Amino acid sequence: MNTHIKDHNVKRQKCHGGSLRTARTHLLCGLLAIGISVCASNLALGGQSLHLVSSPFINNSDLRGAVAITDKDIWAVGEFPSGNNDVTLAEHFDGATWSVVATPSLKSGRFFAVDGVAGNDVWAVGNQASGSSFTALIEHWNGASWSVISGPKVGTGASLNTIIAISSSDVWAAGENSAGGVLMEHWDGVSWSVISSPAFSGVTPINGISADSSNDVWAVAYSTILHWNGQTWSQSLSSSFRGVAVTALSPTNVWAAGSRSGEHPDALAQVVHWDGASWSISPTLNPLAANHVSSRFSGIAAVSANNIWVIGSFVEQWNGSSWSLVSTPSGVGANGVTALTDGTVIAVGQQCTSSTSCSAAILQN
Repeated sequence: MNTHIKDHNVKRQKCHGGSLRTARTHLLCGLLAIGISVCASNLALGGQSLHLVSSPFINNSDLRGAVAITDKDIWAVGEFPSGNNDVTLAEHFDGATWSVVATPSLKSGRFFAVDGVAGNDVWAVGNQASGSSFTALIEHWNGASWSVISGPKVGTGASLNTIIAISSSDVWAAGENSAGGVLMEHWDGVSWSVISSPAFSGVTPINGISADSSNDVWAVAYSTILHWNGQTWSQSLSSSFRGVAVTALSPTNVWAAGSRSGEHPDALAQVVHWDGASWSISPTLNPLAANHVSSRFSGIAAVSANNIWVIGSFVEQWNGSSWSLVSTPSGVGANGVTALTDGTVIAVGQQCTSSTSCSAAILQN
């Protein structure tokens, strides 16, 4: 089914952020400073804030995605450079400290997203070197170590950008195939397989995926939102909305974040909401719009129906009736976000203290 976004205010009532392979959402210190200045003087700055927490320093490392299994079992994944190659990076929080956990040695590899259903059942996806190009990468944490899991042969130029684990035998991973279209893979508890659908025709690579059950899965691309009803995939939305991340709370409560194309100079950060019948724009605050600065959201996560967070060019929180800006440290660009029902929110990305000194950053409320 194809529906168009209705541009009006609507009330909306777990939750993983998406990660985007093709462009990073790092914030320049100056740009962030401008945004915060505008926020304080003209827009509602809520009482919430995100602060940096202590984590390993690895020069030029970057974190793309995160998942909180419990408040004492949180994963963040990304990559860091080593010579001319990238190395997969997995960091873990045990309730006291963040530490780097070894991943299998690859010629070159990057993680873009992570999800799991238990402390001994966590998945990370991205891409790895294949000849002079790259191909999809899938790794699994069994509670003791990370290992590369064989997947279908998908050719060079393929990558997995996002993942959602519904159960130990129901996991979806999505991204880009070798032809530049949709790559959709599914784990049934035994093996990974490529899923094809007429609904994928003409659709750009998938950036984010979420589910509230095995028959209610949502995936977002740059101009299309896709839905799985347990039997087939269909197009739920085709518009100027550039979807990057999605979180599904129920069949009548789904949120997607990204940007709207065609705004000055390129894009305007945007959130849309599904109420079970149609998609609507949820008006957010944008401290960069008045200065004609391009913006977007790169991740979304929900503590509850009345406590939703979006991160990217700036951070906002939904309290059940309106959005408010969230204070964040200068020089930090957030790529992914995860949340727990106890109110814990973790955002991951990169902090730059100068043009030559950047490292993975982890933020918490």
